Amino acid sequence: MKQMLSAYLKRVDRDDDALPFRLYPLRPAWSGERKPIVIDPRVSFGRPTIAGSGISTAALVDRVDAGEDLQILADDYRLSIDQVEDAVFYERAA
Repeated sequence: MKQMLSAYLKRVDRDDDALPFRLYPLRPAWSGERKPIVIDPRVSFGRPTIAGSGISTAALVDRVDAGEDLQILADDYRLSIDQVEDAVFYERAA
């Protein structure tokens, strides 16, 4: 049980008092080290965002649902196609 949980616990950042303050959700297609999406209550009111950008995954998916091309979104937000695809994958799975 400890080995199974350790992979998930590595995806939680803790402050100096060992309290959790940031979570990197794990999706089946992502390796244990890959952390493309972050949930941080200090960024975007705790909504899921692209790690390091503050760009809401929901905002990206709304534009995809409206018919916009992934490359255009990546260019607009200065993201890689992989980051946009990760946002879509996360939102669709949630």
